[in-house]
Amino acid sequence: MVELIHTPDPRTLLPPILACLPTAFVSPRPPPALLPLLSPILRQRVQFLTSVSVSPTDSWLRLLSWKSEKGEELQALVDGTNFEPHPVSGEIELPDELPVSYKRIDEETLHAQIALPEYCLKAIYLWCPPDQENEGPGWRLAELLPREGAAEDEETWSTSIGEANAQSKERLMEDALRTAESDERAKQNGQGQQEQEEDEDDAAYWAQYDATPGRTPAVKTPAPNPASSLEQQNASETSYFSRYGDVQPAMDNHDPEEEQPEVGPTSLNGDLLASLLQRQVNGSEADSSAQINGYPSGAANEESVALLNHPRPSSDSTASSDAVAKLELEAESRSACEVGVKQHITSNIKSLFRLAKSTGISRTEFQSLVKTELDLLDMTDVDE
Repeated sequence: MVELIHTPDPRTLLPPILACLPTAFVSPRPPPALLPLLSPILRQRVQFLTSVSVSPTDSWLRLLSWKSEKGEELQALVDGTNFEPHPVSGEIELPDELPVSYKRIDEETLHAQIALPEYCLKAIYLWCPPDQENEGPGWRLAELLPREGAAEDEETWSTSIGEANAQSKERLMEDALRTAESDERAKQNGQGQQEQEEDEDDAAYWAQYDATPGRTPAVKTPAPNPASSLEQQNASETSYFSRYGDVQPAMDNHDPEEEQPEVGPTSLNGDLLASLLQRQVNGSEADSSAQINGYPSGAANEESVALLNHPRPSSDSTASSDAVAKLELEAESRSACEVGVKQHITSNIKSLFRLAKSTGISRTEFQSLVKTELDLLDMTDVDE
């Protein structure tokens, strides 16, 4: 179903916009009556940038233009213009003739341009479907620009919607033809480059034959000698069969490679402790009847063996380990409580900030409120 698009009425669209412009020098936020007059994407731009702006000198008037330099020119132009309403009707007077031009960007985007030579302004409107601010479709402001003489793209605008649609189709056709021509040109250049590379390869191939000398080489190959050929054949057969001289027969159980030499003495002292014990035991057996320092030999051996044993703790400190475990449990529970309290305070601060932001309170005001409460808490702690 084709949507019916009616032509814009400048005397209905422009006065509300012009009436809101002088308020930009009074309040850093746009008036509520301006937002429904803007296109959805321009409305989001103005709402978002004015909410995050922290400088009171930044005016929302610059945001009506998508280019920063045009926005500054627009602000300076509106600052020097007097928008006085009519004393009887209460509306801003407009010239009798307001030219309107159209431009089709794509199948879903149609722009309308209204020039205001008296105020040196140019308003570009966009045909928009219904949204949350407007119940029905209509023309919404897409951009407000300063008008300084004839624009460079005036030729792309048409005097009617039908002419704009036809011009858009012609432009799409021209773009398609231009793209096809560029692709064909690139393809031809690629083929020409490939042919040139093939010609260079052929030239290099045949150049090898041109560099070959035309005369017969002076060194001639001697004729083969039958005797020497027979000797070479016999030598090759001998070397071939000699490889089978070291092959182990399948019926022979003795394999020389499986023989392992006897293990020789080692220079490592890994058995030093065992040798000392063995030497001590042998010495105790030889002197079994003797006594050392008034004790029997058996007691001496037991004493020597006991000296070799590693020391062990005499008792287990059960009471100290229980106290340490109890202190560790108390520290873990205290740290868990601190973490929970900190997370609770953080979530409450975030919730209060979202609530303040939804009611229109800025970040600076919220920070000042929190700081004031913290200062009051310090005073309360001092009094207590």
